[in-house]
Amino acid sequence: MTGEVSTIKHHGSSGGAPLKSRPQRWREWLGVALGGAILGQAMIYHHAAPFVVIFAALVWQKRRVWYGPFMVGGLVGTALGVGWLPALILLAWGLAVPLPWHRPGWQFTKWPLIALGAAAVFGVGQAWDVYFLIIVLSIAAGATLLSYLLLREWDRVLVGDLDRRTLVLGLASLGCLIAGLAGYEVLDVNPSLFLGSLVMLAAAAVQGAAGGAVAGATLGVTLALRGGSPHEMVGILVAGGFLAGWFEVRHWRLASVGLVAGVLVYAIFIELPSSPQTFWISIVAAAILFQVVPETLVALGRQWVESLSPANPADLFKERLTRIADVMKEMARAFRVDEETEPPQTQLVQVVVDTTCKKCSLYRACWEDEFYRSYRAMMELCARAEDVVVKAEDMSGDLARRCIRPDEIARAANLAARREQERASLTLRINESRMLAQLQLTGLAQLVLEMANDMPDESRKSGRHAHVEPIEYRVGLAKRPRRGGVVSGDSELIADLSPTRVVFGLSDGMGVGPRAAWESGTAMSLLEELLRAGFSQALAVRAVNSTLLLRSVDDHFATLDLVLLDREARRMEMVKVAASPTFIRRRGDVFEIRSHALPVGIVPEVTIDPVTTMVESGDVVVMVTDGVLDADPRRGEARLKQFLRELPMADAQMMAETILSFMLESSGDGRDDALVMVILLGRSVDVKRVEEFGESPVREWKRLTRVPERHG
Repeated sequence: MTGEVSTIKHHGSSGGAPLKSRPQRWREWLGVALGGAILGQAMIYHHAAPFVVIFAALVWQKRRVWYGPFMVGGLVGTALGVGWLPALILLAWGLAVPLPWHRPGWQFTKWPLIALGAAAVFGVGQAWDVYFLIIVLSIAAGATLLSYLLLREWDRVLVGDLDRRTLVLGLASLGCLIAGLAGYEVLDVNPSLFLGSLVMLAAAAVQGAAGGAVAGATLGVTLALRGGSPHEMVGILVAGGFLAGWFEVRHWRLASVGLVAGVLVYAIFIELPSSPQTFWISIVAAAILFQVVPETLVALGRQWVESLSPANPADLFKERLTRIADVMKEMARAFRVDEETEPPQTQLVQVVVDTTCKKCSLYRACWEDEFYRSYRAMMELCARAEDVVVKAEDMSGDLARRCIRPDEIARAANLAARREQERASLTLRINESRMLAQLQLTGLAQLVLEMANDMPDESRKSGRHAHVEPIEYRVGLAKRPRRGGVVSGDSELIADLSPTRVVFGLSDGMGVGPRAAWESGTAMSLLEELLRAGFSQALAVRAVNSTLLLRSVDDHFATLDLVLLDREARRMEMVKVAASPTFIRRRGDVFEIRSHALPVGIVPEVTIDPVTTMVESGDVVVMVTDGVLDADPRRGEARLKQFLRELPMADAQMMAETILSFMLESSGDGRDDALVMVILLGRSVDVKRVEEFGESPVREWKRLTRVPERHG
């Protein structure tokens, strides 16, 4: 038993790896040693490459059980491929690697140690000058940077945080192995060219021409740095990778044909490779092998690379909003109110019996021998105690004849009833609060989910007619509070959302006066902010509805009447929620646009049915609240339409005031707050002075506060 525990501790201290059998460990160590031997034979301009130093430092920090086999393989590969002197330097450096971790406070020396090891392995035994010193310093800096990136990426890979950096560093590590294989040749096949060609074909199949060209350039640079001809290797492999990706557009298996064709074209028209036989055999062998790759493997590769691509910020934001909505829904379920299953009278009887009867000498006679009669009498007494204060005389039945403590029972019943009432009242308030919290969280979840499903659509902003001059507009506003009032409960909105988009709106709050002004003003303010943020009118209206609905359990509602004018497209989108009709006068005729939806803030869902219409120069758009119309809306609408047909064209402000004056002073003035907005479209509108109206029956309304005319 002691031996087993010691064995577990031994393996746990070597990186937390699971226990493996001896053959499995030997296979693992042989694979690691082989990787070290391949990296040890890599060269940069005929000098030892620092790849063993980079990966040895990573292995020591993350997987120490591999450090010994990896260093043995690296030493053997360096001695056979480069020379014994760089191998001795590598051995000395490998023995010094554990020092920063065995000396407290020395871990900061690991980075200088990596840089020193890379510089020493690369530059040992060479003739030094200023130019070579610059190269050595560059090699040392690059080795330190790559070691840092690989170390950081290791931790990210373990938690599944993968992105494009993971792919780039993976290709860099694969390039190091390809550089180590460049010195081999097996039956006229160069392993580095063979493996590199497979990498190019895979990149072309996954990423197209761009991926193939980048992989070809990476492979070409890797082989050129070993000491070959840079322009020869880079050019021919870039051409092959590009054509492989170009052919892949037709079908991914044609990437092999594209690779061979690109290499062939470059060799014929530009430059032949230095070792044509080995070069061609290696390329063709990789192309043939690629043909037997299963299509499912290519599809998985594409999905994996796409998963590493950075997501669209709008999609990420939408996903986060959806998750937030789900969390709010779960929180709302936590506030659900469950009904009580035990009647309050049953609780009262139990309380009275426990506090008085159990202490009585006749308890057994009343509550065991005559339980049913006693229980019924006590139920009647407790039920009466819920309404009035009971006395001993109120006790009935056999219990009243037997009971020797009636006064105490009456007091206990009254006390229990009062406590039960207080408890019920508190429970009711708590349940109401929980119901309100559930309603608010559910509404917020729905609003957030709608925002996620209706993100700002940039195409809605950019889809305009480029060569159409934006139509001009002028707007006038006239409002009047109800008779005897000071503050109008109707609110307006006029906001430029962009140089060519403007929104007009009216809102009539519940009731009149300041309370209604707060309701309608809140709706208009929130609408303006949402529309400026780029949300559609439909979503903005739903957001206002949810806001008013969540404010409290009381009724708070407001009508909404919106007109979104796209001046460049000469299009108008109208959204109406329980609002009065909008009247449009065009070429002497007047028609109205109406809606039958409920006001916002009453029901969780409001009906949004936008109406879109084109506008012309000379159109007059009139928006009103219900206080402008008569008590009979149909009669008021007909009267207003007739008036608009006969009303001469004037400036927008004057037209708004005359419409309001005509509609109110001739029919029940003062019953409600009233507001009129007039929008004149077009620059060449025939504007006359008021004095030219002649015998017009319209009387002007003398406003206390004049709203300045707005031009656009």
